[in-house]
Amino acid sequence: MGETVRRSYFGAPKDSPQRGGMVVTVYLVPVYQGRLVVFDVTAPGAKGRWLPWQVLEFAQVPYESAAQLTDVWLNGAVSSLSLVDVMMLPAASGGCELAIVFRCDATGLPPRTPERDAFAYPDGHLDAIGGFDPVDLERWLLQTPGGADARPPEPPGEPLVF
Repeated sequence: MGETVRRSYFGAPKDSPQRGGMVVTVYLVPVYQGRLVVFDVTAPGAKGRWLPWQVLEFAQVPYESAAQLTDVWLNGAVSSLSLVDVMMLPAASGGCELAIVFRCDATGLPPRTPERDAFAYPDGHLDAIGGFDPVDLERWLLQTPGGADARPPEPPGEPLVF
């Protein structure tokens, strides 16, 4: 007993992460021909394998941010974009990160640039990427556009008008 409950109220926007604060991010989980696409990044300070992501701008609509990511990382070559998850992750600043995750179906792989190259995992193989476990990636990979349960199965017989 005696534990203090702290609510998630936040002050004015800052230009950089604050120790003990919170950052809101948008992640993009690209899928091409049923396979997870990640990017091998060679840019200084960001080397490694990553999903596209960015910090959400103050008052920005998350779908808008996700659409920007499809333009920058996939040249806008997508057939669907849907919200698949919202997660709370520990942040390097000692605070937390509210990650808003979108899945998109890519219609092609973007060309290689000097800073990054698209990598499509082979079927049935996933690694942890950033703060996400393979089980999360698999769940997002298997979701269909509009959500796995977007439509109930059709009942047998003739379709009814009402």
